[in-house]
Amino acid sequence: MSRRPLAVILARLFVATGLTAALPRAGRNRAIASLIRRQRRASFTATTLSSPSFVRGRALLLFALCLLLMAGCATGAAETTEPAAVVAPAADTRPAPVIQQNSGPTPSAATVTAVAGLARSEATFAPLPSVTPEPTATGTPQPSPTPPGPQEINGVPLAEIAPLPPEVVANVRAIYARGQQLGRDPRAFSKLGDSTLLNPHFLGPFDEGNYNLGDFAYLQPTIDRWAGSFARHGVAARHGLHSWTVFDPMWADEKWCEGGEDPITCEFRLQNPSIMFVRLGSNDAGSPSGFRYNLKKVIEFCIENGVIPIIGTKADRFEGSNENNDILRALADEYDVPLWDFDRVAATLPGRGLDTDQVHLIIDDLSHDYTDPAAFQRGHAMQDLTALIALDQVRRLVEE
Repeated sequence: MSRRPLAVILARLFVATGLTAALPRAGRNRAIASLIRRQRRASFTATTLSSPSFVRGRALLLFALCLLLMAGCATGAAETTEPAAVVAPAADTRPAPVIQQNSGPTPSAATVTAVAGLARSEATFAPLPSVTPEPTATGTPQPSPTPPGPQEINGVPLAEIAPLPPEVVANVRAIYARGQQLGRDPRAFSKLGDSTLLNPHFLGPFDEGNYNLGDFAYLQPTIDRWAGSFARHGVAARHGLHSWTVFDPMWADEKWCEGGEDPITCEFRLQNPSIMFVRLGSNDAGSPSGFRYNLKKVIEFCIENGVIPIIGTKADRFEGSNENNDILRALADEYDVPLWDFDRVAATLPGRGLDTDQVHLIIDDLSHDYTDPAAFQRGHAMQDLTALIALDQVRRLVEE
C-alpha cells in the first residue's frame, strides 16, 4: 500500500470538513456515510486488522466524524435562529412595481424535517409569546364609520366581508402608530402569498386605470393613497409558497434579497410597508396545526414590525375542506387584526370563480367595471373589490 504523510491526510480532512460544514443536515449525513464506506473499503485492503494503516485510518475516521458533528451543531444552531424582531427599511430605491417571479425552490432538508414535525398534535407546540399593542391615545375603542356606498355584495353584508369590531379598530391604530415610530411608509402596502396573489389581475387594474368603481366611488381615495402598490408583486408573493417557507431564505428572490434574508424580511426592507395582505393556505394541506403555528408567526412578525396584517381567506378547498379558512378567521379574531373574507363572496360565484384546477380564479381580460352586473359574477373582479374594501376600512381608521 502507498502511504501518505499524516499531515497531508489531516489537511485534506480539514478541507473536507470546511466544505461539509456548510451543507444542510442531509448533506452532512451523506458526507459521513461516504467516509464510512471509504474506510470500510480501505479496511479490506489492509493485510490484518491490526496493521498500522488500519489503526491509523480508524483514528482519522473518528477524528473526522467528531469535526463533522461539531460543525453540524454550529450549523443547526444557525438554522433555528429566529428572524430579526424589527426590520429596518432599506436606504436605496424599492424594486420596480412588478418583479418577475419564478417558481420556488424545493424546500431544504431542514424545512422538510420541520414540516414533518408539524403534523403532530397542536399540544406539542410551545405557545408563542403574546404581542401586546401599545395603547392608543383615544382610550375607549370606537367602531369604524359605516362605508358610504353599498352595504352588501351579492347579498353578503360588508360587515361579514371586512368586519371591524372595536377591538380590531383599537389594535389597527396601535399597530399603525408603532409602524410610524419605526418609519414605515404610510403610502405603501405589500402582499404575502402564493400564486393566487401573483397573476396580473390581483389589484393590478387599480394601478393601471382599468376600472370603473360605479357605486363604489367612495373607494377612490384608497386607490390614490396607495398608488404604485396595487400592481407590484414584491418578493413575498411566490409561486408555490407555503406557510412554512415564509421564513426560509431559500425562497427569497436572489435578485433583490440579501444573503440570509427570508421573503417577508426582504419585502419589509425593500417596500417598507405599513400594511400587508396575507393570504396563504392554497398550498398547505395535511397539517392544520402546522398551518396555524406558522400563521401565528407571520402575524406576530408583522405586528412587531409595525405592519398591519390584513388576513385574507381563499376561494379554493385545496386541503379537502374549509379548514384553512377557518384557521385564518380564528387567528384574525385572536390577534384583533383585519379580516378580508373573500371566501364569503366566492361562495356566491359560479363554480366559486375557480378555473379547472380548482385553485386559481378564472383569468379574464375584462376591466373591473362595477357598473356592469356581470362583473359581480367574476372571481377576479370580486376578489379585487373585496380586498379594496378591506384596505379602505383600514385607511379610514388610520386617517381619523
